[in-house]
Amino acid sequence: MKKILSLLTVLSLAASCSLCAAAADKEKGEPDVYVDGNRIVFSDQNATIVDGRTLVPARGVFEAMDCKVKWDGDTREVTVKSSTGVQSVVITIDSDKMKILKYKSLLERTEDEVTLDVPAQIMNDRTMIPLRAVSEAFDCNVEWDSENYKVDITTGDPILLDGYTYKAPDEETLVSMSLFTDKTGKLEAGEEFTVYVDADNIPADSFCSGVVATFEFDKSKFEYVEGSGTLLNDNGDEVNAAVFAENTGREGGTKVIFATIDETNAATSSGHVFKATFKSINGEAGSIEIGKTYESTRGHGSYLMFTTKSGENVVDTIYEGKNLVIDAPITIGE
Repeated sequence: MKKILSLLTVLSLAASCSLCAAAADKEKGEPDVYVDGNRIVFSDQNATIVDGRTLVPARGVFEAMDCKVKWDGDTREVTVKSSTGVQSVVITIDSDKMKILKYKSLLERTEDEVTLDVPAQIMNDRTMIPLRAVSEAFDCNVEWDSENYKVDITTGDPILLDGYTYKAPDEETLVSMSLFTDKTGKLEAGEEFTVYVDADNIPADSFCSGVVATFEFDKSKFEYVEGSGTLLNDNGDEVNAAVFAENTGREGGTKVIFATIDETNAATSSGHVFKATFKSINGEAGSIEIGKTYESTRGHGSYLMFTTKSGENVVDTIYEGKNLVIDAPITIGE
């Protein structure tokens, strides 16, 4: 039952894997927002600058930080709670006051109040809250890039009770997702080539049960060959997918979603876990990369899922965000 439910979750993502546009627009005062290198894609209301301060929809940005967001329509309050549950920020619509609640221990909690330059407000039926004030309350670093008209947020360590310490994972041991191609040399117009998704540091006693990859590339140079995507096993053989989808209509490239329940014929070690075919349009060189986006309604645009099975117990684990290292783009045709 757990496995069926997991695949239904992937299927729901596959059925709606289009990507909303979220390009920065200076004329409208709508900057791009990035969290740990992941561009946040808002479903219907973009980030907006009001009186020099960036307001963002309550969900999306902070959920990408693993925070929990709660809206109380009676009190018109938004509560953003840290991933550890130790600290919360409470904001009331149209109020210039923000409360920061933090547990120092299981029995002791502090409460501070901060004055906001711009209060939270409702825009297009969406609750918009101050980006910098809330982010910095959770010990995040916030940088404004005026040239590219974007906000870069780097999250800090998890907020813990007093006396507890956090040990960051060694990046070399994290699961990683990268691209590879065996195509070398210049391309001919119309020539097809293979691009592989590689996984490294696959967890022990597990198999690769799902690949979600957002391929970003210049559509004037390359074309994703629809129907070419397939999961691979350790021998490089194709694996039948129980769930699959390919969205070639995205502005920046193509998004693929493939999952399997066939643990006897799936990748269990580092290497190629997925492949697809691309075609050169005009023979020009270009790059293809795994897109790092976070959709406010559907989560991360690229991730890997691994399944561990012990007897009747089946556990699916999705690696995404800070728990997944996504390597640099590859260049084809040089």
